[in-house]
Amino acid sequence: MTPVSFSFSNNTIMSNGAGAAQFNDVFGFTLNGVTQIAGSVFTFSAEDQASVDITSAYLTQGGTSVALTPVGAGIDVDNDIFGIETWTLGQQWLSAGDWQLHVIGAGFSAKGFEGYTATLEGSTTATELPEPTALALMAVALAGMSLSRRRAR
Repeated sequence: MTPVSFSFSNNTIMSNGAGAAQFNDVFGFTLNGVTQIAGSVFTFSAEDQASVDITSAYLTQGGTSVALTPVGAGIDVDNDIFGIETWTLGQQWLSAGDWQLHVIGAGFSAKGFEGYTATLEGSTTATELPEPTALALMAVALAGMSLSRRRAR
């Protein structure tokens, strides 16, 4: 098993005061083998309460899509409910290849930059191949067993 770890972030979300700062971020990463992975995305702010609203977070590879799940109530701008949002990905087996993490939402603070951080961690299963020397030794042993059986007949 080979450990894998990816970290992505956007810390430049800031409203212009006239409306929300929309974002639709895509981060690419490559898995070198079948990988069991888990992760999270959480918002942050320099203010007391974050006002970043993530509306969707998911992984894609070709036609495959794996959604992250929001934890807790999140924020509700219409009712002045703000705070840290967290989205999680439980343990998942992902195939080898190029993947993308999509994070979509809006930021409402006009007082300073805020954003989110995403982390994905897990381990890749390596298909171990025998060394050529071990294969050659095994071939010699099989040939020897075959010859000894022929002589015994």
